[in-house]
Amino acid sequence: MNTYDASGAQICRVDQLRIQYKELGTSSWSQKNMGSPTGYDPITGICNSTTNTAKLVLGLTSATTYEWRMKVWYCGVGNSGWVSGPNFTTLGDCPNVGNLTVTSPTTTKATFTWDASNGAYSFVRLQARVDTVGSSFFNIGGVGVNYGSFTKNKNGLVPGESYRAKSRTWCDPNGGAYKAPSWTSFIYWTQPTSIRLEGGSAINNLTVYPNPSRDVFNVSFTSEDLQDLKVRILNVIGEELINENLEQFIGEYTKQINLSENAKGIYFLEIETNDGIINKKLILQ
Repeated sequence: MNTYDASGAQICRVDQLRIQYKELGTSSWSQKNMGSPTGYDPITGICNSTTNTAKLVLGLTSATTYEWRMKVWYCGVGNSGWVSGPNFTTLGDCPNVGNLTVTSPTTTKATFTWDASNGAYSFVRLQARVDTVGSSFFNIGGVGVNYGSFTKNKNGLVPGESYRAKSRTWCDPNGGAYKAPSWTSFIYWTQPTSIRLEGGSAINNLTVYPNPSRDVFNVSFTSEDLQDLKVRILNVIGEELINENLEQFIGEYTKQINLSENAKGIYFLEIETNDGIINKKLILQ
């Protein structure tokens, strides 16, 4: 590289460095240069130079051994010969997750699970979208779920809506180019509009009237057992409009729900019981 004498005057000034590399056993070299522009500046008369000491090369083949060599051009004093470096072998492909699946424990939540049957990685990104042409993907779990966690919930989904999801792993904790060669195949599912409780319902005689309504919905049901209940009203994107907690409730429940301040459309009554969640669609006209 650049060298100087004891007084600090430059003795040797590097103009350009050239790296050539190829897969071991092949004959065609690929090339990367460091230093641009080269030669002498036509205005200042000073030789253009580089102080770079590293060059990133992308697009190599995974799990492959390469040989490489390097040559240096100097300002005004010619160039070196080719100098070979030690062979290097690229790492194998970053393994994608195995057995990606999805379940819907509630009408607005999906639970994704997977495993590391294909090998270890650093983190996995999950993306999903509504299963219609032109819809945009959204992230599940932010920018990634670290290795060692094999499940992730996504809330705020729309009851009755169909979705598709995919995943891709990265083997570098900082992200970047070292990632699985492609996304997994899509998995598809449709969010349920109601959840059937095993062994019968934890509440009885659920009634909502009028439905459709222009403003007020009358809700009533009976809890025959002492239990904690949660009554919520959600819009179609899962935003909570009303939330009422009923601690150790037993007996008949009645309530008027006024949605006159809200836009016309579909809403959902959600009743969370000890045994599961019951949903009812509300139509505001």
